[in-house]
Amino acid sequence: MRGELICCATLLCGLAALGADEAPASPGPLALTQAPHGASAAAAGDRLDRIYGPGSRVVVALPPLSAGKASVLSEGLYAAGGPAASYDGERVYFAGKARADGLWQVYEAGVNGGPARVVTAMPGGAGSPALLPDGSVVFASPVPKEGNSPRSPTPPQLYAQLPGAKPRQLTFGLGGAADPTLLPDGRILFVSALSPGPAGLARGLSLFTINNDGTEITGFACQHDPPALLARPQLLRDGRVAFLTAPLDRAVVEGTAECVRMARPYLSRAKLLPGIGADVSSVGPEGDTDFLVCAANAGAARAVYRLNGSEEKLGAPWFADPRWDCLEAVSARAHPRPMGRISTMDLAKKTGQILCMDVNDTTYREAGSAAGPTTARIRVLAAVSPGACRSLGEVPVQSDGSVMAEIPADLPIGFEALDAQGRVLRRVEPILWVRPGENRSCVGCHAAHNRAPHNHRPLAVYATVPCLSLDPEPAKAKGPQ
Repeated sequence: MRGELICCATLLCGLAALGADEAPASPGPLALTQAPHGASAAAAGDRLDRIYGPGSRVVVALPPLSAGKASVLSEGLYAAGGPAASYDGERVYFAGKARADGLWQVYEAGVNGGPARVVTAMPGGAGSPALLPDGSVVFASPVPKEGNSPRSPTPPQLYAQLPGAKPRQLTFGLGGAADPTLLPDGRILFVSALSPGPAGLARGLSLFTINNDGTEITGFACQHDPPALLARPQLLRDGRVAFLTAPLDRAVVEGTAECVRMARPYLSRAKLLPGIGADVSSVGPEGDTDFLVCAANAGAARAVYRLNGSEEKLGAPWFADPRWDCLEAVSARAHPRPMGRISTMDLAKKTGQILCMDVNDTTYREAGSAAGPTTARIRVLAAVSPGACRSLGEVPVQSDGSVMAEIPADLPIGFEALDAQGRVLRRVEPILWVRPGENRSCVGCHAAHNRAPHNHRPLAVYATVPCLSLDPEPAKAKGPQ
C-alpha cells in the first residue's frame, strides 16, 4: 500500500511539473516599453522619434508583477523601445538612441540586469528587432525620416546579422519593410507598402513574408483591402496574426487591433477585440490562449491587460504604473524556437530564375467576359530608381501560358502582360525580387490566392530560357532546363 501511495504521489508530482512546463499559471517576466505619462510631444526627426519620445525606456517587470519590481534595461539611453525577447528568455533586444541627435540602433541586455550592449552600427539607424532561429538579429534600416512616405527614396529594408558578423540584406522592394516577426515555420512576416495604383491612387500597407534568406517574397494578407496603415504584426497562440491598423493620415499606428487567420489570411480579417473600443498600442501572445494588450482606459496611464478576446471591457490591468504609459509588452519567458530553413541561394551567381505556370490564369477580367485576352509576351520591368522603371526585355509565352526567364538578382522586378499587338493587358509593379540562384514560380498573373497549380510540367521548361540583364548588350539565352 505504501509503495502504491509513493507511486501515485510521484505520478502526480510529474504531471504537475509537466503542466507547469506546458502552461505556466503564474505570470512570467514582461519586457515593456514605457514613456513618461503626460509628457508633451517633442519634435521628431524620424519615425522612431515619433513613436518613442524623449525618456521612453525598456524595462523588465519580474513576477509577481508590480511597478516596484521593474528594472530598466535601457539605462543611460536618451530613448528606447520595441523589445523582443530571446528564445531562451535570457536576453531582450530593443531599439535605442544614446543622445537626442544620435541614430537609433539595436541594443541587447540581459533580463537579469547588466549594461545594454549596442548590436548594430547602421549608417541610417536601425530598429524593430526580431530573432532568427540561428541567433541572427533581424532589423529594419534605415529609420525613415519624419515626413517621408513608406515609399521614400531610401525605404527601410530588412537585414539579418549574426553576433560579430556583418549585416546581410534580405529585402529589396521599393515599398520598404518594417516590423519583422518570426512565424513558427521560419518565415519572416513583415509590413510593406504597396505600389501606387492608377493615377497615383493611394495604397496603404500590407503584410508580406520571406524566407530567412530573403527568398520567396510573398503577399500574406491585406493586399486588396482599403488603404490603411498597419503595424506590429504578432502571431498569437491560437493561430491568428494580430496587427494594429489606423487611417493613412495618422502619424503613429495606434488604435484598432485586427487579425487574420494563418489558415486563410486573405479571407479572415476581423476585429481582434470587437467588444472593446480602447485605443490599443500593442498586442502579443501570452500563454496558450491569451494575449497581452497595451491600451488606454478612461484617461489613466496606458497599462498592460491580459485578455482572451471574449471580454467586453478591459477590466483590471495585469501591469500598470501611474507614472508611465506602457506602449508595448512582450513575454520575456522562454518560448519555442521557430523552425530553421535551408537556404537555396548560390552567392556565386548574380541572377535567379522566374517561372509562371500560366499567365492567362488571372482574376483580371473584362466586364461580362469569362476569359480575358490571351497573353502573347511578358515584358519584364526593373526599378532602377524610385519612380523609374526600365524594360529588361520581352519573353514569349508558350502555348500552355507558361513563361520562364533568368533575371538579375536583388533588384525590384515587375511585369507587363502584352497581347499580340503589344498592348498592356495587366501590370505587376516592381515589388518582387529574386535572390542569387533562386528559382521561384507563381501560378498565374494576378491569379486567385491560396490555390495550387495543375500538376503538369510547363512547356517553358523545355524552351530556351532568355537571360535578361540591365546591360545594354542583347539578351543571351540558356538551353532548355
